[in-house]
Amino acid sequence: AFYTYAFAWGIDAGLLDRATYQPAAIRGWDAIVRAVQPDGMLGWVQQVGDRPDSVSARETQFYGAGAFLLAGTAMADLARKESN
Repeated sequence: AFYTYAFAWGIDAGLLDRATYQPAAIRGWDAIVRAVQPDGMLGWVQQVGDRPDSVSARETQFYGAGAFLLAGTAMADLARKESN
């Protein structure tokens, strides 16, 4: 989610090339949306640690919702500017 946010924000700010980074941002957003569980929780969120660890669809952390909102807002801004 944080990479999706960074790509979308960077494109919107004119720091990243749209043609290069927008496809990755869209794929990232699609993956984040698929990670939303039937109960509304965002799954596949790794806990904070000193190294990568395996996770499952049912694992979530509070910061995952914040990352989802940041990415969603940046993607919405990008889509809104693209449609104008």
